[in-house]
Amino acid sequence: MSVLLIDTEGFGGIDEHTNHDTKIFLFALLLSSFFIYNSVGSIDENALNNLSLIVNLAKDIQFKASGSNPSESDDVSQFFPSFLWIIRDFALRLVDGANNPITPKEYLETALQPQKGVSDSIESKNRVRRLLKHFFRDRDCATMVRPVENEKELQRLDEMDESSFRTEFVEQLKAIRNKIFKKVKPKTLNGKCLTGPMLVEICKAYAETINSGKVPNIESAWTYLCQQQSYKALTGKLNSSLLQIY
Repeated sequence: MSVLLIDTEGFGGIDEHTNHDTKIFLFALLLSSFFIYNSVGSIDENALNNLSLIVNLAKDIQFKASGSNPSESDDVSQFFPSFLWIIRDFALRLVDGANNPITPKEYLETALQPQKGVSDSIESKNRVRRLLKHFFRDRDCATMVRPVENEKELQRLDEMDESSFRTEFVEQLKAIRNKIFKKVKPKTLNGKCLTGPMLVEICKAYAETINSGKVPNIESAWTYLCQQQSYKALTGKLNSSLLQIY
């Protein structure tokens, strides 16, 4: 199985317009089968608030065309990728309230538990948590320590050999890489695995929709893809007929 990796920029580019992040993350969500989000430090309210952009985009993506009667099977979360949250420069101890060891995934699930209270602020925080759990049902977490201790060396990591990194960091990096390649799967749509050419056509469909300022519609994109594939198949048959005639 071949794997296509798409590396996108992060949030809040200072030289981009306000909806730049929106377009980037819509594409990442809609085209990925495995979505890797990385942040620094720990999972706190600021980290969850940064992800509110993603979940607010997710709730606006449509499955069927407007005017169609929705059903439970039309929930767009079924089309969303697996989610892996990688936390870099992680320095906390992975333990629960009783000081028992926990896994990074358990740490994530704890962070996504509803906060107690009835204020508007608490409801806003819990809404982000609910949406994250709803749209990313297959989710996991991995933590990584700083690769080196020396601050100056952080500026030249791309020039350094693996042997210069902390042993714990190298072990965590290998474990994450193994996790990704064990869980990554082909991109599918409506139960069909997408080939390279099919993925290109889906990209075109989503690009036209997003650039026109409209909400992506999965059913419309699938219809567009089927039309393009049918046209290519028909064109191929016509070309074969012409060759036979000559």
